[in-house]
Amino acid sequence: MVFDDKEFIGRKIKEFRRKRHMTQGKLAELVDLSEKHISKIEAGIHQPSISAFFKIIRILDIGLEEFGLSIKRDENKIRNEILESIYDSTDKELEFILPLIKCLKENLRKND
Repeated sequence: MVFDDKEFIGRKIKEFRRKRHMTQGKLAELVDLSEKHISKIEAGIHQPSISAFFKIIRILDIGLEEFGLSIKRDENKIRNEILESIYDSTDKELEFILPLIKCLKENLRKND
């Protein structure tokens, strides 16, 4: 599966939404999207933004492995906490966070 396969993503979301006995309207409300937009995502017409995707999979309790993805987890609690914080971020927050992380890493490595 290719992550940008809109139809595959839509089918998985629909499958898990139905397993959870949730309407498109309820999911839309929880994700802060319109019901029409959820319908188009499930139909493979639209692909959710990254932040909407992570909200949807968190709400529906879908593991990333269902999409052929995985998150490397380890014993480092700080790394895991940072990853969780990133997954809970909005698109706007992510646009701010990424350059900040890159800058911090670059400066920290210069000082090593």
